[in-house]
Amino acid sequence: MVEDAHVSAEAVGMRVCPGCGAHFERRPWALDRDLCASPECWHAYGEITMFVADHLPVLGRLRQLALDAYGAQHVGDPTPAALVAHSLVGLHLALVEGSDDEAVRAVHERMRAVRTAWPSFGPPPAPRAVTVADVLRDGARAESVEGHETSVRRWAEEVWQSWAHRHEDVADLARRM
Repeated sequence: MVEDAHVSAEAVGMRVCPGCGAHFERRPWALDRDLCASPECWHAYGEITMFVADHLPVLGRLRQLALDAYGAQHVGDPTPAALVAHSLVGLHLALVEGSDDEAVRAVHERMRAVRTAWPSFGPPPAPRAVTVADVLRDGARAESVEGHETSVRRWAEEVWQSWAHRHEDVADLARRM
């Protein structure tokens, strides 16, 4: 079924992101980092980042949450295992522990200082209901700060729930950091 949707989208000039499954109009952009994402999806993330920059006093506190949702949703070769581990720990800290962006970034800094082989987190089995495309549509494209905030929170929650089978592993990793 997913294969059929992928083929259908490709046939009408759309590209399906291999990480999150979002559909984007095919564009000639290049991907400037190694991620399991389409260039269009990475560009969409850049658009929401720019929208946040334009509304930093209100939306700045959601930057890390959006980054971690994106990272945890784009799992697979060539996305580095460290990026996935950081993203999952960030989601755990924010959504389960109630940590703010500053506290999450402090743990990420400690993680960067550790020279270790990060656990391998294969893509989650749950469907990807909310993607960066939804955040872009509800926030930046609608020029809605409230829409962006609501959509980022829903996105992060749904991405985190898609990893329910690994929550304890992520909690253990967060405790070690």
